[in-house]
Amino acid sequence: MDPYPLLCTPLCKPKLWGGTRLAELFGKAPVAGESNIGETWEVADLTEGACTIANGPLAGLTLTAAVCRHRGMILGEGAQWERFPLLVKFIDANDDLSVQVHPGAAACAKHFPGGHSKDESWIVVDAEPGGRILAGTRPGGTREDFVRALEAGRVEECLQSIAARPGEVFRMAPGTVHALGRGVVILEIQEPSDTTFRLWDYNRLDDKGNPRELHVEQALLSMRFEATRAVEPQVETTEWGRRERLVRAPVYEIERLHIERGFTWETATDRPQVLVVLDGALTVEGGGESLQLGPGEAVIVPAALREVVCEPEGETTVATSRPTLDPGTG
Repeated sequence: MDPYPLLCTPLCKPKLWGGTRLAELFGKAPVAGESNIGETWEVADLTEGACTIANGPLAGLTLTAAVCRHRGMILGEGAQWERFPLLVKFIDANDDLSVQVHPGAAACAKHFPGGHSKDESWIVVDAEPGGRILAGTRPGGTREDFVRALEAGRVEECLQSIAARPGEVFRMAPGTVHALGRGVVILEIQEPSDTTFRLWDYNRLDDKGNPRELHVEQALLSMRFEATRAVEPQVETTEWGRRERLVRAPVYEIERLHIERGFTWETATDRPQVLVVLDGALTVEGGGESLQLGPGEAVIVPAALREVVCEPEGETTVATSRPTLDPGTG
């Protein structure tokens, strides 16, 4: 089968802290019987959930099934990822999310053999006045200070609080204590893992009236005591607009494209890539398929598809991401 751009149907995830902004911004439809959406998994291939391909010969297959049947075409010849190597989602924090931390590969190998490393980055899409992000510990704080504050229910005093501004980008490396504050909507790009350790959850109860589970011991074993800050984009002017190089982590990289005119995007990296339209509209053509994408829509460019034609409708902003490390190659 010839490669072509794969349009994904997202999974909508109701959450205790979710809201209506993803419906308002991008027309995301909540799950039947639910009014609030916390997350939409735009590109996902996890045991906890997988997106469905919506176009072409693979339409109706989950991304998991498509990867199993056409691994070389989608992931690249010789790729040894077990699953699609990126998880891409939107998050609407209608309320404060829990203070949490994700382990890295070393912590998983030493302490959590059943867990998976989780490196993630956030692009702020929308933020209400006063919306904030907690990102790492404040300078000078110690582990002892942190534990005392946590036991007293004052853990936020130990964390760096940053005003959320649309367009800003943050990388939350494994071990970074973080939380998304109420009123903030983000695009999150990460390793395909759902391993999360909650440190603090504001004494909230779940939908059954029980306190939400915390994982303090596991979180403390995973933590790095340092702050993080907004990414400074590296900007390059091109014949079609501007490219911003945002994040190059060990396992993925992210760019933001401000497209003003059509161009042919040569994608010969032997790695899959994901495009997400943040603003405007974009037609993507390749492999005999033509897709019209609006804000909030995502498409996978398989590794075997060497180029796609991108045609914007007015100035269009697109986030692109691709994996940078295949466990089969080191």
